[in-house]
Amino acid sequence: METRKLTCEICKNKCHLTAEVAEGEVLDVSGNGCMRGYAYAMQKVEEELENSNPS
Repeated sequence: METRKLTCEICKNKCHLTAEVAEGEVLDVSGNGCMRGYAYAMQKVEEELENSNPS
């Protein structure tokens, strides 16, 4: 399992997010203060995964 850390940029809170990734999938996101932060982390990490493993 891999851990990715990022900072949410959706609102002024700038939550420090942690995404747990395994086998090319996001398993969990923590540190988000709201669901927008959760969605932000999911999108960013999924984009990174797609860019690192092009088809």
